[in-house]
Amino acid sequence: MTARRPEPRLDLGLDLRRRRLLGQGAAGLALAGLAPLSAWAQSRFDSRGRYKLKADFGCPPESDNLVPWNLVQFQTGADFSLQPDGKVLFHTHGLYELVFSADWQLKTGFDIDLRQIGLRLQRADQPDEPLPPHERIGFFNTPASDPPRMARYQGAWAPPAIAAGGTVSTEIKVEPAGTVRLGDMVMASHTKVAPDALPPEAVMSLVVHAKVVADDTISVSIHNPLSTAVQVSPGLLKVVAMSATATRGNSGDAWQISHSASTEIFPGDRVYGMIRHKVTGTVLQATRSTFMQIDRVA
Repeated sequence: MTARRPEPRLDLGLDLRRRRLLGQGAAGLALAGLAPLSAWAQSRFDSRGRYKLKADFGCPPESDNLVPWNLVQFQTGADFSLQPDGKVLFHTHGLYELVFSADWQLKTGFDIDLRQIGLRLQRADQPDEPLPPHERIGFFNTPASDPPRMARYQGAWAPPAIAAGGTVSTEIKVEPAGTVRLGDMVMASHTKVAPDALPPEAVMSLVVHAKVVADDTISVSIHNPLSTAVQVSPGLLKVVAMSATATRGNSGDAWQISHSASTEIFPGDRVYGMIRHKVTGTVLQATRSTFMQIDRVA
């Protein structure tokens, strides 16, 4: 039986110290003969809700995509309610704080470049589309790069004499295995194709060339375009090969959280989560770590 990972705990209400200060403030008011905090003020922190996904959510790349929250994990109070389109409709004026927690899947080879989660506020008088005019109240961007994977080789090579207009070659294996295939890119050099080992004309003319001829297999050649033969001394052959795939990536299982500041929201306003990514097949996982939570704080 696989042990369950403890669910992350997010306390979005006031911390204990602040609650104590509020309690002391109410006592001070009572001692001064003033009315204590109202029952509404003392209980407002019970208005909260958390919304989740019933299934993993995949969406097109290079566009703003509304997250279709469709499962109420818990709901206390009636200040807001989840709508069929995944937005949350507010019924009561107040200050609210929101959290969007996203659990991205492990998908090596696909999760690259920018991934973005966000919270948007749609005022009552705004249309559903387009999304960008809706106020951004909490965003988190994950920039990334997409470097090629690298494989290398260094070893001694003593090329035979290269006839005028001729070419000599050798094949080597680069490591780590499984890095490069046909069509990928490679560079090579030889330490004795250098001014301290050859005449200047030979150094300028000899062409050291490399190409991938099979998985992790590189053919390295030296071509002599001169009208006389050239002998390259034994030296060190250095090869760097790299994957040339359009998308590689290696993000692993990623967890992002975006938290809004206290935001004034009015009846008829709506809030929703949105995601944006760059690679087809990216999925927001329907796990305990993917949710949108709302708390009324004043």
